[in-house]
Amino acid sequence: MSTNENSESAPQPPKGWRPSGFQIAASLASLALAVVLLGLLLPRAAGTGWAEAWDVLTQLSWLDIAVMTALWALGLWLYTFVYTGSMPGITHSQALTLNLTGSLVSNLLPFGGAAGVANTYGLTFAWGFSGIRTSLMVLVSGLANLLIRIALPVIGLLALVGSSASLPDAASGVLLSTLAVLVVAAIAVLAMLVSPRFARWLGTLGDRLLAVVARVFRRSARPNRLADAAQELQAKASVVLRRGWPSITFGMVAYYASELALFLWALDALGADLGVAETTAAFALSRVLTSVVVTPSGVGVSEAGTAGLLVLFGTPPAVAAAAVLVLHFYTYLIEIPAGVAGWGWVLAMRNRWRKERSSMG
Repeated sequence: MSTNENSESAPQPPKGWRPSGFQIAASLASLALAVVLLGLLLPRAAGTGWAEAWDVLTQLSWLDIAVMTALWALGLWLYTFVYTGSMPGITHSQALTLNLTGSLVSNLLPFGGAAGVANTYGLTFAWGFSGIRTSLMVLVSGLANLLIRIALPVIGLLALVGSSASLPDAASGVLLSTLAVLVVAAIAVLAMLVSPRFARWLGTLGDRLLAVVARVFRRSARPNRLADAAQELQAKASVVLRRGWPSITFGMVAYYASELALFLWALDALGADLGVAETTAAFALSRVLTSVVVTPSGVGVSEAGTAGLLVLFGTPPAVAAAAVLVLHFYTYLIEIPAGVAGWGWVLAMRNRWRKERSSMG
């Protein structure tokens, strides 16, 4: 555990996140929408009924469930390397707690970003980390997640292009053009992380666009606002990345590899005859669609889109729906009780952390 550094000059974190009445109503509405979308869109996208999907799910053996559960738990542990690489001094158990409690928030709220950041600051402060170190961890891990969100569809599209999947000519053209755009976006993010000059150039470009918009709406725009912010962001992030990039890269890649392995196991256990390339493409699509903010973690939209792609690849409709439900369970539902358990541990340890911080003060 780090020493108490909260006296450092740093951006002050949120004092605590308290949902407003509107936010609570919006969250309940989005959860209801998620249930409706999952109940209506998934069977329609797969072209099957819930009874048929349940019959396929019952084919899973206890060994299948044990293996997939182990892969899920392994993935959670592997992701802790992202946090340990982004914040030197944090332990893997602390990183796991951040992951579990943060997932609970994001899986229950459609716009859980603010609550997740407040949760991160609250826990890291309780462990004795400073505001500036927490801010850098949030910044670096956020950039890493942004990059993986770009890389996933690139990997999926490359897998499709190199596979024997039969797609319409129009769809193939869209895939190739999308692939080119995503590759350019990934290169831009990487260049911004390693080059302060490129970061400032991107910020300057953003300032010019903002200036055009400001003139249209007859508003004043502060010069070099984005350019200065981008250069400062790059300078802070590069310090952490120089030391932590191996751990961050390993954590990100290994985490998603474990989830892909879980999906592959589920499809095979349920009787799908699907190649690795097609499975990778479907998995990449499912992870990208979780970014849809209409519902928490894109519930309903992600499952329907993934099931539709699996059926397009020749997977039997009932098997496609069942496989998507398995993935939904291990990447969404099971994280809710796991997050509750994480918060239980936080509450149980709260007094101990207070005493440790007092003794270090």
